[in-house]
Amino acid sequence: MTSDLPESLAESWQPIGTRTAESSVLLASVTAETTLYEPIDRAERLSAISASEIPIRSLFAVTMTVSPSLSDLGISPGSFFSTAAPKAKAQFVDTLESEGVTVEGTRNTLEFEATNGAAGAWFVLDAGFPVESELTASGGDRLDAEAHVAVWPTETSYGMAGGTLPLEDGAPVADGDGTTDADEPRVSLDVDPERDRETIADLIRTVDIGTGHDAAE
Repeated sequence: MTSDLPESLAESWQPIGTRTAESSVLLASVTAETTLYEPIDRAERLSAISASEIPIRSLFAVTMTVSPSLSDLGISPGSFFSTAAPKAKAQFVDTLESEGVTVEGTRNTLEFEATNGAAGAWFVLDAGFPVESELTASGGDRLDAEAHVAVWPTETSYGMAGGTLPLEDGAPVADGDGTTDADEPRVSLDVDPERDRETIADLIRTVDIGTGHDAAE
């Protein structure tokens, strides 16, 4: 089961696939199904500049299935949250790095109140997205970016959502004489971190995460 975007985002973002990963928490196995979204109006530009399957501007929501359920193990999701949240963040980092994105560290960790009233953890990560070297002003192979991942306990499991955003644009376009105009980026990413952070926050505050037990229970 995947998570639908809230109405405020559904018309401007589209799903581009899911990724499934498995991990363990104590004696339980956890299957995390991540649905990835990209902005509809800039999908081609994002795919043109990024060498990763994950767009540099993206949203994601994760459905977690726990088997056997934590309650069957005598554990409430809230009581185990201090251990589960870092594991969920680490799994998200693994997903990014498996797609060629570098994660340089956790810039900030915040507490927030999830839609279900539970206290959650919000991690802000410094990241670098792979691109062709000629698309960066420095000639390197990465563009500076930021990743957000929020985790919170639900009745039976954990909710997880977030996104990524660019912090810099592409390199200037070369003119016919080989010179460049610094005011004309090669591939405009429409960099606006505050706007993108608010979009991610809108998702985290309103997404309806489907969580549950193993279907056999």
